Amino acid sequence: MKFAIRLLGIIALGLVLALGWLSWPTSTPAISDARGGAVPNSIAEEEWIEVNGLRQWTLTRGRDKDAPILLVLHGGPGAGEFAFFRAYNSNLEDAFIVVHWDQRGAGKSFDPDATPAETMNVPQFISDIDVVVDHLREKFGRDRITILGHSWGSLLGTMYVAAHPEKISGYIGTGQISDMANNEAYSYAFALSEAERRVNEEAIEELNSIGAPPYGVAETLVQRGWLTEFGGGLTHDGRSQATLAWTALSVPEFNLLDLIALVRSALFSMDHMWDQIGHLNLDQTHLSFDVPVFFILGRYDHQTPSELAELYFDRLTAPDKKLFYFENSAHAPPWEEPERFFDVMANDIKPRLLTDR
Repeated sequence: MKFAIRLLGIIALGLVLALGWLSWPTSTPAISDARGGAVPNSIAEEEWIEVNGLRQWTLTRGRDKDAPILLVLHGGPGAGEFAFFRAYNSNLEDAFIVVHWDQRGAGKSFDPDATPAETMNVPQFISDIDVVVDHLREKFGRDRITILGHSWGSLLGTMYVAAHPEKISGYIGTGQISDMANNEAYSYAFALSEAERRVNEEAIEELNSIGAPPYGVAETLVQRGWLTEFGGGLTHDGRSQATLAWTALSVPEFNLLDLIALVRSALFSMDHMWDQIGHLNLDQTHLSFDVPVFFILGRYDHQTPSELAELYFDRLTAPDKKLFYFENSAHAPPWEEPERFFDVMANDIKPRLLTDR
């Protein structure tokens, strides 16, 4: 009995210590050289910005303050992704000033009590982007910045860049959305056909039970789960949500409380936004751009299907454009093939951006 009590005490103490470690106050480390020394003209800071009435969190990191500014628009809606980009793509900080921003209702910016439900709409998000872009232009003395949009962020980024080309040096879309209704129909058809091909009775039953889209958040999550299981969702290698969460927790700016907020904010944002975005079709509304446009697509992406994104890319016009296929990726090329992602960003795309001053 005494041994059991001691064991329970040790386990309880271990849990307390683990929870304390995982929820320890976060901070962003300085950019350092190979010897651990400070890098002149570098930047590493967290900043809260007043954005249309709400305080919103940003993380800015770069080895050289004179490098091009790269604003990352995360996916979701509501799924802040800075921890994944920091874990897999920190080398982007060698080529750009990388700015991560947790959008309205997302991640560290998540505050359901202070976020009016009526402001959770696409025009509000476009207005928020404009505030952040102008803040960065003024802060760094630039005329233009570059935008990288992933998934939901690609929807916002495409719409913003088309509306404000004078502020943008280039647009990069990955997990690029084209036509939301077609995206979802294609995703469902792929998942069901794969389930039948693999004779996966559980998947067949669940997918038949939700039926073809359009549908709500709960049904969407079922579809997304099977897409990832079959290698066509978030990642092609099917890495688990637990693996991704643990990866995020390895980043010094992210802890267990942030992980909880991330899950809550994603559900909050999807509940408020999902019905609004289901009809958006960039393939019909946003075909002409005045800045360079680049798509980075995963060959196995069936969540925002790369085949549909390629058709969209072929139709759009821009002063310079190029599509890059990542042959071992699904919906998240930056995290699935990080070395090639850096090479494309730094050596292929960066030289083709418009001058930012």
